[in-house]
Amino acid sequence: MRACRIFALLSALYLAGATPAFASERRVALVIGNSAYQHTAQLPNPARDASDLAAALRQLKFEVVEGVDLDKASMDRTIRQFARALGSADVGLFFYAGHGLQMSEKNYLVSVNARLENEFLLSSETIELDAIVRLMESKVPVNLVFLDACRNNPLAENLRRSLASLKRGALLGRGLARMEAHGRDTLIAFAAAPGQEASDGPERNRRAETDAAD
Repeated sequence: MRACRIFALLSALYLAGATPAFASERRVALVIGNSAYQHTAQLPNPARDASDLAAALRQLKFEVVEGVDLDKASMDRTIRQFARALGSADVGLFFYAGHGLQMSEKNYLVSVNARLENEFLLSSETIELDAIVRLMESKVPVNLVFLDACRNNPLAENLRRSLASLKRGALLGRGLARMEAHGRDTLIAFAAAPGQEASDGPERNRRAETDAAD
């Protein structure tokens, strides 16, 4: 099934922005789109999705911290900038498009310079999603998290082979793992169901879902 997820998200935000309460709040967003992966095929859509969404959020009076094609050091730096901006915000929003993976039922967002050849280097090549959500919930009362990181990830196969050699292959799952918000007023939305994957479609902002069993 194909869907314009980015436009559905924008429609929801525009409707929310029409309410007086939403319009009076200070809103801060972090938008990351990783397309130009250095050690596997590039993805056509994430950078474009991030650019389109960032522009729309600015029209809705969000303060936007935007990053495109970020290596690990740049991801760390961008998240620190976001953390500083969240200080007195009423609403926080995080959007990530690019490669992700789940290991031991934790989700990780993959930098563009990652090789994913060794589980012990995972922290130097990825960002743990739960850490970003906990950061947002520690600073902001209302948070929205949108993950478009359920693509088939060729880099994860490098890690799968490494884990298989150590008989630890079961630790690495397909797509992203189910994740529950810690805060009552946190919404977390994924591009595909837990354990499922989606591949980039040929058109702007479009995705094609594939079941993990296929």
